[in-house]
Parts: sequence; structure tokens; C-alpha cells
Amino acid sequence: MSARDGVADGDWDSLLRGLGGHFLQSTAWQRVQRALGHEVVRQRGDGWLWAGAVRSGRFPRYLYVPYGPTANSGSTAVALASARETGKTRTMDFIRVEPVGDDAMVALSETGALRAPSIQPPTTWLLELAGEEQMRAGLSAGHRGSINAAARRGVDVRSSFDAADIDVFLAINEKARQRRGFQGQSDRYHRIVANTLMPLRAASLYMAEAGGRPVAAAMCFDFSDTRYYASAVSDPVQGRRAGASVPLVWRMILDARNAGQKYFDFWGIAPDDDPAHPWAGFTQFKKAFGGHPVQRAGTWDLSVRSLRYRVYRAARQLRR
Repeated sequence: MSARDGVADGDWDSLLRGLGGHFLQSTAWQRVQRALGHEVVRQRGDGWLWAGAVRSGRFPRYLYVPYGPTANSGSTAVALASARETGKTRTMDFIRVEPVGDDAMVALSETGALRAPSIQPPTTWLLELAGEEQMRAGLSAGHRGSINAAARRGVDVRSSFDAADIDVFLAINEKARQRRGFQGQSDRYHRIVANTLMPLRAASLYMAEAGGRPVAAAMCFDFSDTRYYASAVSDPVQGRRAGASVPLVWRMILDARNAGQKYFDFWGIAPDDDPAHPWAGFTQFKKAFGGHPVQRAGTWDLSVRSLRYRVYRAARQLRR
């Protein structure tokens, strides 16, 4: 139970499910934020709720509410007002929100919110889980071929709830970093996520091996009726040679369907088909599994201490 809001974790998650909320508003993700060293603040009302992590420092000090508030249609403005009021009582400079209600854009306009740099992707790719043959028909020819060739190439996929297996993910990730120079999240972050969520079975790690050696890995989160494709790594040489990434994700999809879940959320794609977009490659990879785009409101700021917030915005502009 949260001492601040008096809501038991089970009740919170039940309310969140009823509103169709995202995993990043769940109590499991709140535990991750606390383990990362952030204070978690949350509130609820009639038809809405939100949970956020305090990002504190000398300047700025703000509350970040990922993929939230979650609200019934007509209640998002009330939820945003609640978040702003909380910011006032806790001397925040602003509240950063990503509302997911049907009335999100109207509510953001009414509250005078300002567009902010995206944190969580505003566009995702969603696959509705159905029978295996029906989903196979939605695959691209290339993905279907990779899945069919997996056994012939010696690719074997297994899943785990053992947090110690994050070492497999991190070892592959280090090879990718050295090859491509892309840092991504820290090892500490991935270990905390694994150590917090995997014992709860809120996250599982999938690993693909070829010739008895790990060549790709991916973590997924599970909440309500949705499995979320959270993070993935592939050996830049052996993973590509074995074509392991496609059968690995396919296994994640089939396991979610077999567990009774309804959706597989690929968690973020490029907003358009621009081949020069930094996300073009993995966007094409995700779309080739079939599905459709889902557009959310994006990331917005609610000013609380107006002068300090204006200074922050101006400093950001100068750094560009």
C-alpha cells in the first residue's frame, strides 16, 4: 500500500486495468522507479489515475508521468489539474505528462500544456493476437522465411524468469555497443529492471542461441491483456548470420497468445515511412510482423513555477 494515497497496489492495478492503462503506470513499474532512486507520487479520482517519478536536482525539479494520466473520456482535464496541484504542493517547476485518454488533446489544450521533447514514443505498433495461422498470414515474406529457417540454422529460443540471466542480455549488448557505438540504457538500469520485475513475473527474458551460443535476447513486460516488447539486443555478427531476431520475437508473440493475452505492443516506431529516420530500420522490422499503428498524445509539460519553467525552456533552446 502507498502511504501517500492509501491505495493498495492490487487495487491500483485493478483500477488501471479497468481504464485500459499502460504498464508504465502499474505498481510493478513504480517499484522499478523506486529501485532506481526516484520518489514515486501517485493520485487517483473518479475515472482517472496517474503515477509519476520525481526527477529532482538543483534545477529543474519536475514530476514525470509516463504514458499517463490514464482517464475515462471527459476526465483527463481533471487528472491533469490534479497533477499540476500536486506539483504546486511539492515545489515542482513543471509536470511532464503523456496522457492516454480519448480526450487527451482537448484536455492538454484546456490546461495550457506545452509540447515537450518526446520521452516515450508517441506512435507504437500494435498486433492483435489471433490464431497462429492467421498471424502467420500477416507476416512479411522475409519474416516468414526467417521463422521457417530457424530450426535449419540451429536457432533455439528459450524464455526465463531468472534475473541472473540478464547477464546474457548484457554480454550481447556490450558486443553491439563496441560494434555500433550506441550506448542506450546503462547496465545498472537493465539489472534493476530485471531484478525488480522478473521475480514478479511482470517481465521475462527471451534468449536465442545458435550453435549453443547466445546470439540475441529481448525483454518483454506483461500487464493486463498486453505483452510489451521492451528492449532487445543482437550480436552484430552472429545474430545477423543466424537470423535469430525474428524467430525470437515470434516466440514471444506465440507465448503471449497461448497465455491468453490479446495484444502485442511493439513499443515505438517512427512516425512516418522516411527511410532516413533513425528508427527506420527497427520500424520496418516491427511492421513486418503485421499489425497497425496506434497514435498517442506525446509528451507535454504543465508549468507550475512559471518563471523557473520559462528559464528552463529558454536554456533548452540555447543548447540546441
